[in-house]
Amino acid sequence: MNGTLLDLAQEYDREASRAVRWQTRDDCRRAAALLRRMVCNREAADPTRITITMSMLIDIPERWCRQHGYRAVAGHSGYVIQRDGEPAIIAGVGDTLLWDGERITVRAAR
Repeated sequence: MNGTLLDLAQEYDREASRAVRWQTRDDCRRAAALLRRMVCNREAADPTRITITMSMLIDIPERWCRQHGYRAVAGHSGYVIQRDGEPAIIAGVGDTLLWDGERITVRAAR
């Protein structure tokens, strides 16, 4: 289903680039953004894991980490995640963040 919604978002993006009227272009861009947000929210719905993807909006992993008491800052190649005095965790695209009930760990992409 995620692929279907992302495909539809890409179709709206293509339609926006072909649109002559600014109103149509804006409507298509807003629809594409909404579809991408729906996919990202679904991916972040599992409180025990989230996989960082290229199509994921920046604030989704930040919000997921915040729900577990961590701060997450997006950077050039991924996220820096930290809580209180704990060492920082680095996670990039393809990595999965796992919550074990006490702390976040990263399973690196293969």
